[in-house]
Amino acid sequence: MSSTGPAARNRTPVPAGNGSDGDHSSIVLGPRDRLVGQLYVEGDLRVVGTVEGGLEVTGSVEIDDGGRVTGPVTARDRLVVGRAGSLLGDVRVARLVVQDGATFSGKVSMGKQVEAPPKPVEAVQAAEPVINAPAATVAEPAQPMQPIRGQQAVKPAQPAKPQATRPPETKGKRR
Repeated sequence: MSSTGPAARNRTPVPAGNGSDGDHSSIVLGPRDRLVGQLYVEGDLRVVGTVEGGLEVTGSVEIDDGGRVTGPVTARDRLVVGRAGSLLGDVRVARLVVQDGATFSGKVSMGKQVEAPPKPVEAVQAAEPVINAPAATVAEPAQPMQPIRGQQAVKPAQPAKPQATRPPETKGKRR
């Protein structure tokens, strides 16, 4: 790869003193870039293109120069929505800057310690199945009944069987 190619010219400098010994990445989504889905970045992210989905960044996020993000954003350091930027989604961030002229719509959770939102709980099993039955039906107990000492076991009542009903017939009257 040539050091004069487009990737070399568009590289964003890594800020000094970030405490990561140069391992801190900085990613730029350019004006013709479009991301659909989830993106996790260990470092900083600058959005000048379009993002449709969630962003989770360990550093800072900057949305500017016509950049548009539609989806939730988590940034552990700060989020800047520049005057030409647009953000439609919920935000979890330590620090937030929304410049004059920016577009922002969503809920904000802010503070020094930004944690990732809790993972959704897997499907919870129901304790007992739900039974849709006519009102006249008697449901059986979930567990078999145990006889009390000195008594015989009583068999639970059986559900009533629904009977089919027919509409009343009319006897040969025609108009």
